[in-house]
Amino acid sequence: MEAHYIQYDIEYLEATAGDIPTRILPSTMHSWYTDHYALTKIEGFFNQFSLIQIADLKNKRVTTLLNFFGNKVYYRSGQGELPASIVAPEHLNFTNTGERSVIGGLHSRRLEVDTGAEKFSIYYTDDFSVRRPNLSTPYRSIDKPLSEFRIQLSYLKMQLSCHRYESRIIESEIFTIPDEYRAVTRPVMEDIINSLFTKD
Repeated sequence: MEAHYIQYDIEYLEATAGDIPTRILPSTMHSWYTDHYALTKIEGFFNQFSLIQIADLKNKRVTTLLNFFGNKVYYRSGQGELPASIVAPEHLNFTNTGERSVIGGLHSRRLEVDTGAEKFSIYYTDDFSVRRPNLSTPYRSIDKPLSEFRIQLSYLKMQLSCHRYESRIIESEIFTIPDEYRAVTRPVMEDIINSLFTKD
C-alpha cells in the first residue's frame, strides 16, 4: 500500500529524562501515514529498544508496542484514549498565526499553542491529507499532519521536526501486532515505560 513517510528529528527539551541523560537517546522518529493507519517508531540501543504506536484511524484506537531487551509487550487504548504514557496538557488553545515555513520539504503553517502554563509553536502541513493524523498525540483536534510539534512521553519532553518527507510503498503487515508481543494493562505498560527512565 502507499504511505506518506516522515522522518522526524528529535530534539530533547531537557538534559535528562528522569535519571537518564537525553544525549544517549535516539535522535530520529519514523512515521508512516495511510488512509486507515498511522504508525510512529523510535528505536535505539543497538535495536534492543523500540517504541511503536499504531493508530487505527477509523476506530480511534492506538496500540503501543514496547520492546526492551527482548521483553515485548503491547497495550491497546480504548476508543478516543491517548496512548500509554503520553502526557497531555490540561488546556490547549490554538491560534493560527498566518505564518508559513518549509520544514523538511513540507509547506507548513504555524500555530501558537497556549497551555496556560507555557506558549510554543507547532506547524502543520496541507501537502498531504490523512484522516485523524494526530490520534496518538494531544493535538488530535488538528486534522492536518504535523511537520513540527512538541510531545511528552513519561519523563521525556521532545520537539519533533520533519527532516524528510516522501511517498513510499509499504507492506500492510507493519500495522499488525507480532505474535511474540503479549498484552498488558495500561498501568503495567505505563509502569514499564516509566521504569526505563529510572536507575532502580
